Amino acid sequence: MSPQEVETPFRPRGRSNTNSFANFPWRRSRNEPPPATTPAAPDPTLSVDELINALSPPAVPSLVAARALSAALPNASTVQLFSLTPILASFCTADAPASLRAAGYDILTAFLERTPAPVLRASERIALFSLFPVRGQNAWHPDVWEARFRAFTAFTRGGAEIAGVEPQLLEMLQTWIDAAFAGLLTRDVLSSAERAERERSVDSLGSFLTATTSRLETLARLSEPTIGNVLNFLGGLIERALALPSPTDPPPLAQHASPEILQGSSHSSIPPTPTRTTQTHRRHHSSASLPIAASPVTPSPLGPAPRRPADIAVALYLDHLDAQARYLSPIHLKTIIPVLFRCLALYASQLPRLSLSSSDQFETQFPPERHIVDVLDPILNGPYTASCFIILRQHLLPRTGAGLAAWRVGVQTATGACRTLRIYVRRALCTRLARSYIARMSADSYAHSAAPGGLSLEHGLMERAWSKDEFTRGDLGKVGRMLRKAAEAWVGVQPEDGGTDAEREEVLLEIAGALRDVFQEYDERADSYDVEVSEDETNVVGEILLVLARYISPLKNWDGSPFIVPLARPSEAPTSFLRILSALLSRDHASTPCNPYLSTILLSIAEHLVDSDTANIITIMFERGDLSPMSHDWLANWSTILGLPEISSVARPLTRTALLDALQAVSATVRDVPMHRQPLVDLVMDFCVRQDYHKGERDGYEVVWNILADELVLRTIEAQEKEKDVNAEDADRVLEETLTTPMLDLLKTTAADGEDIDGDAAAAASTATQASTPIGAMSSNISPILARGQFDYPGAQRDREPSSAMPGVMSLISSFASSGAAAARSQPQAAPPPRADDSSSLNIPLSAPEPAGMPAALGAVVALVHIFAQLAFTPYSLSDRNRALAVRVFRILVELVSTAKSARARLAILQFFFRLRVDRDHRLFSVYDRYDRLGSIAALAGLVGRVEVPAASGGGGGGGGGGGSEPAHEEPAVDPQEIIIRARARAPERNGRHASRGREARPSRSTSSRSRSRVPNRQLTTAVPTSAEPRPRKPIWTVPESLPFTIPESDTPSDGLISYDPQGPGNRIVLPISCFLHAIIDLISEEKDWEILSYVLCHLPTLLANKHFFCGPKSRAAIAKLLILLCSKISQGDLASGVVNWPPGLKPRDAQGLACHTLSVLISYRKCFEPSRQHVLVEVLFAGLSGGQPSTIKACLQALSLSAFELPNSMRRFLPNILAKLSQIMTNASMAMHIIDFLAIVGSLPRLYANFTEADFKLVFGVALQYLRLHNRPEASPDTSWALSQHLRVMSYYIVYLWFLAVKLQDRPKHVKYITRQLLLANGGGSDIDEPAEVCFDWLARYTYASADPRPANSMLSDIVTNPVAHQNSPEAVTEKTWVVGNALVTIRALSKIGWVEVTARRASGLTRILARIENVPMVGPGEVDPDMLSVPAMLSMNHESLGEENELYQVRHRPNFLSHKAEESEEPPPPRPDPLTGYVWQRSAPSQRRKEVAIDPSFFALQLSQYGRNVGQKRSKVVDTSGLPAFFRTLDRMPVIDTHKVGIMYVAPGQTHEREILGNNHGSPAYTRFLEGIGRLINLRGQVDVYAGGLDPDEDGEYAYAWWDDIGQILYHTATLMPNHEHDPHFNNKKRHIGNDFVRIIWNDSGVPYRFDTLATQFQFVNVVIEPHSLGAISAFSNNLHENEYFRVTVQHAPGMTEFTPIGNFKLISAESLPLLVRQLSLLGDWFASVFQHTQADTVQVEVQTNWRAVCRRSSVSARRCLLRRSPKTEKVFCCKSPRVISR
Repeated sequence: MSPQEVETPFRPRGRSNTNSFANFPWRRSRNEPPPATTPAAPDPTLSVDELINALSPPAVPSLVAARALSAALPNASTVQLFSLTPILASFCTADAPASLRAAGYDILTAFLERTPAPVLRASERIALFSLFPVRGQNAWHPDVWEARFRAFTAFTRGGAEIAGVEPQLLEMLQTWIDAAFAGLLTRDVLSSAERAERERSVDSLGSFLTATTSRLETLARLSEPTIGNVLNFLGGLIERALALPSPTDPPPLAQHASPEILQGSSHSSIPPTPTRTTQTHRRHHSSASLPIAASPVTPSPLGPAPRRPADIAVALYLDHLDAQARYLSPIHLKTIIPVLFRCLALYASQLPRLSLSSSDQFETQFPPERHIVDVLDPILNGPYTASCFIILRQHLLPRTGAGLAAWRVGVQTATGACRTLRIYVRRALCTRLARSYIARMSADSYAHSAAPGGLSLEHGLMERAWSKDEFTRGDLGKVGRMLRKAAEAWVGVQPEDGGTDAEREEVLLEIAGALRDVFQEYDERADSYDVEVSEDETNVVGEILLVLARYISPLKNWDGSPFIVPLARPSEAPTSFLRILSALLSRDHASTPCNPYLSTILLSIAEHLVDSDTANIITIMFERGDLSPMSHDWLANWSTILGLPEISSVARPLTRTALLDALQAVSATVRDVPMHRQPLVDLVMDFCVRQDYHKGERDGYEVVWNILADELVLRTIEAQEKEKDVNAEDADRVLEETLTTPMLDLLKTTAADGEDIDGDAAAAASTATQASTPIGAMSSNISPILARGQFDYPGAQRDREPSSAMPGVMSLISSFASSGAAAARSQPQAAPPPRADDSSSLNIPLSAPEPAGMPAALGAVVALVHIFAQLAFTPYSLSDRNRALAVRVFRILVELVSTAKSARARLAILQFFFRLRVDRDHRLFSVYDRYDRLGSIAALAGLVGRVEVPAASGGGGGGGGGGGSEPAHEEPAVDPQEIIIRARARAPERNGRHASRGREARPSRSTSSRSRSRVPNRQLTTAVPTSAEPRPRKPIWTVPESLPFTIPESDTPSDGLISYDPQGPGNRIVLPISCFLHAIIDLISEEKDWEILSYVLCHLPTLLANKHFFCGPKSRAAIAKLLILLCSKISQGDLASGVVNWPPGLKPRDAQGLACHTLSVLISYRKCFEPSRQHVLVEVLFAGLSGGQPSTIKACLQALSLSAFELPNSMRRFLPNILAKLSQIMTNASMAMHIIDFLAIVGSLPRLYANFTEADFKLVFGVALQYLRLHNRPEASPDTSWALSQHLRVMSYYIVYLWFLAVKLQDRPKHVKYITRQLLLANGGGSDIDEPAEVCFDWLARYTYASADPRPANSMLSDIVTNPVAHQNSPEAVTEKTWVVGNALVTIRALSKIGWVEVTARRASGLTRILARIENVPMVGPGEVDPDMLSVPAMLSMNHESLGEENELYQVRHRPNFLSHKAEESEEPPPPRPDPLTGYVWQRSAPSQRRKEVAIDPSFFALQLSQYGRNVGQKRSKVVDTSGLPAFFRTLDRMPVIDTHKVGIMYVAPGQTHEREILGNNHGSPAYTRFLEGIGRLINLRGQVDVYAGGLDPDEDGEYAYAWWDDIGQILYHTATLMPNHEHDPHFNNKKRHIGNDFVRIIWNDSGVPYRFDTLATQFQFVNVVIEPHSLGAISAFSNNLHENEYFRVTVQHAPGMTEFTPIGNFKLISAESLPLLVRQLSLLGDWFASVFQHTQADTVQVEVQTNWRAVCRRSSVSARRCLLRRSPKTEKVFCCKSPRVISR
């Protein structure tokens, strides 16, 4: 049968068409699996020979026949090779299809493997050898290689029969391996089957190559070059694999990474570099040349994962070395070791933490790496160790200048070399650990008897402790120096073109890992007894770490900012090397032995650390003593720290704080040791000079400034102490040149040129930066992986809290100007909130989000203040040199007030200056807590919205008008500018209307668009404000103030520094106060910053009140200049006209209003002004009444009230105009109060209105009566205090009465019509008028035509004529009848037989008694019937005092025996005692009659018997039932018809603060005595019946008292010094029962300390009028100081809830001559208001207050009509007050 008939699947065709057979496996696609075909069974009918013939050429090859032949040959022993040669030549040719070639090799294999094996001749062997191709495209085929390999194995008898053809055979194998391996390296995608075939092929061929060359007989025949070629070939496979671009395979360490390895080494999130290969299995994801190593990956469901080329190549190489390592010549070490290093670098895995828990020394869990180490270990520890380490040293260093490929090979080789050293370092460390463990266990095993106990140790532990390989285990210093050199080389080298820094990190990573292993071993031995480390090892470790840290120095972010090392979270570093290095640098400094110290290493890269880390470094160095003299290098350390600009950067507030804290503590420690202090301060001085204050680098250096200030003072003092040893002039010159002048120049320059840090601008700039700059990218000169790594960690920076440093011992002087709270700043825009675990930043550039501490200019000013305070307020001031230096500093500060650019610095100078005071001896001192005890500054600051929190007023506190005016309460913090706007919106205009236009209106919409609530939103969206208007500046000062310095609060003035020398110039060094005044004048004149100007205007009045501060002639001239400036500026309206950027709601008129308070104080300097200037002053105050602002009007009214006493001539000139203006500004109760006070004061000074005309008086009446119209208006404001309204109502009538009496008697009728009309208008214009108006009408009827007293005085004529005893025998002789005339009761008594008539008119305003004889009745002389025996003697004795019965009513307690019999005879009960609170009524001759000329017009008599007011037209009614008249008349006559007041006076001697001490005084100072002489008249209380005695008993309370009276009131002064001290009353309760019950107390305070409102414990705490010197000083009660006669400061303290009711404000300065007049008026006003306040139960109950006149009016009108006339309710009119109702306040 022909072959064609047997092989049915095949068709005989040409050979060229055999490729079209579909069933041939070599025709399948690469991605298609091979067909599952079953080999065709050979035809059993064909013999071997027939098969040979069928396959021999020229027959067409048949695959089935070939397979049949190969299957039959093992059994065909007779077949010879020559018969198969044509077939093999045909089938095994390179052009044959793969299936035919495989079939041909199968035939050859079957022939050679026959049994017995055929014997081949040499020619046959050569012929067969030619069947195996050496090179070409067909060197490897997936369907051919295995058949060919089997044939080759059979041909060479497994490699045993290759003699003579070794080189060719090795070359053939290398070719086949290379061909198979090349397919694995191709970029084409291979099918899994083909890849598996190639891997299997390489493994098989490589194993055959290793086995063949490892035979001793074969190895003996191989030359060294041949062996070297094999090694080079296998190494070349590795190199080719390493050069292969890395596919995206999973990392091999995913399953082998130890959990104890550094956390955060994640690889899956790190993308590969697009253009470079990346060793993704390593911790380093940044290698650009290392491919992926083979690793045991998880098998896929389709089968095991294929290995990678490098895995195959390395395995071949390692297997080959394992087989030949013992026989290799040392000449091959240079080839083998670098390849092994590269392999080790390829498979380097993360090594676990050093521990004794594992039995293996190396403890790696990655088999390939372990295999490499096992191969490398015997080589390095074999007989050629020295040569191996020489080679190792060579490969530790980088290769430069040879191109990119050589560079990358060098990286890989050096990485492996460093890994090798690390392995041996770990072995040495494990050895030390084992020995340490054994030593510890041995020590612990000793018994109590010191006998060693049994020790059970593992054999492996003993071998680890004492191993055979001791080359590197005992010499860590030698290995460390090798690593140090490698680190220096790789840190300093620059990559070749195309290389990256990430490649360098491959090498540095292993070096860093070795350091980590060392530190881990230190940690493991921490509990051991042998923890000491050799000095050599410490040095090596520190040097290596320092070199590695230098690698960070050039790293930059993409925007140029330094790369930040995440010490707080090393796992967030972008690369493995940086993670390990960060972990090393973040170790505990105490447990990290290295030299240099870890802190020094970190300082070398301070630029790359976050603020918290650098701050921690400083803290650690300080706590360890590296910065104090206990360390030898402490000055060098300070020099290093201060020399690093990064440490003092403004972007590091925590570091600056730590640095300054450490500096402060160290400087305090060495303060008293000049040899240590001076060099340290020199370093600080140089450091400060290098700082650029224009960049804000000197900001926050208050500690530095204080140190420099202390040093200047200390060296000045020390120089004076050395004058005895050296030339004083030379010492002064050296000190001046080396320290004083440079330091003062530095401070002056910094203070003058330094600028403020605008918080708002900083916030806007910060926002703009954040909005426009992406966070986290790095520059292109850094590894792309590093850049991406940083971008992957966008955590915000959150600095850790710095450790608290050990406090230093500070001296007392250092506390004079220590840094306090910084001035208010505007905070920048807050950054996004950090993560919960965030403590550092990898990507945010170091910037200054918030200025730390005070600005440089402010710090320099504080230092100058510090210097001045130490030189002025300490014993140092006794030296003329120190005083001269203090004056020099003072002049610098004065100059800086005008020249400094920083508003905060200027403000600090002003804050210091305005807290300076002098005593009466002109000695300088400072105040702090008592700075504003009167509340004047807070009150003025509140007018311009500078009060941060509304002051809670307590019980009368220390202040003047504001002291204790409101109960304490809390309010939410409100922006001061908002307070102004709201206050302006509420400010009522005339007639109670609110502002609706102009400046009084609320802010416009354009202003409101810049609302505070909208600012953050706008800043978040853009860095540039959308509005063209500037953003309002946040105030830099508010009340209470936050001072940047501390002033010593001391009552002891300076011992050497004064402000004025009374003995004349030239005797002593005097502080140039006039320079300061001129600086203030320049500020007021030209200042453009409202912050500065407002501060001056608010604080200047308080400073000027210390008059002794400005006593020199230059100061007086400056005061005059100040007055001229203020008056001209206010009158012209250009004060503060140059101010820019006004706060919302404020205008220049607000500054002018503040200036009026300064003018008020300048009144006390009237002696410095010419009369014309005094006129201008009053004119400006008068013009201030037109300012429109209530606060300004109030200030001007108070100043004008003071001018009424101090500037009478000027006041007379402008008083008419002032009165005309007052009628225009009477708008509400608050304003009316000050106007009424002003009119009351002016009305008490006759010299002011001596030339008044009728029109002028009408102006006064019009102003007073205008308030009545406001009071009675239905739409009165409900917010007005009820007590205040009642007080003003009473005072308005009082003003009418006071000024009406001031009118001449002949002119009074001219004003009655005007007053009456105004009263009617105030009552609505109707006929129905209220009781106060009714009283006023009655009062006008009494005083219009007469100046008589309101109550008659008894005379002898009255006693004789009207005494009923004389007519007791004739009951009808005396007749009496009473009529009701309006509200008056007129009683007429007639003696019908004699002709005498007594007419008594009882009215609200008083009692009028007329005694007359009717001439119609003839006088009967003696001798006639019923002669008149009384008239003649009565007329003769009419001017004598009466001794009659009238005294019974008023002098009961003085004359008890005189009236005792009358009381017994009377059937009626005795009248009650007069009320001591309302006082007694005069009788006999009134005291006013003794000092005035009494005149009576005839109209007076007619008016007393007429009706007026609302009763005009009513019919007179006669009293029918007179039985109750006597009792009613007694009650009515007992009621007082004038106002009586009682006021307490106490003297407080120096140092007294308790009421017992104060009440015990029985005398006062001469000034106090002169004051008493002016406040009233000294009266004798014994037998006194004319003057209100105020409840004083001459037997108990002394015989004398001071009193004052006029026509409408009396004041009795309970003077404590006039009351006797009784032995039986040690607590002076007798005095206290009078003074303690007074509503008003006058306190003369010479104690030198503020008088507390509640010093006198009593329930009647209402008003205290405190008088004290304007300057403090040590005086006694007997001194006669000339200054005591000048000026005094008057303040008014009042109870909580009381509104301001006096013209004092917070305080007023008044001359000694005018002091009694002012205090008398204040006591009168205070008693009036306190009575109203007490009557209304602290302004909580709305009840009307009745005066004495009104009470009489009501009693006479109600009781007379209701009880006496007995009219029906329909016709009876009853006038009574409304029932009280409680209101809540």
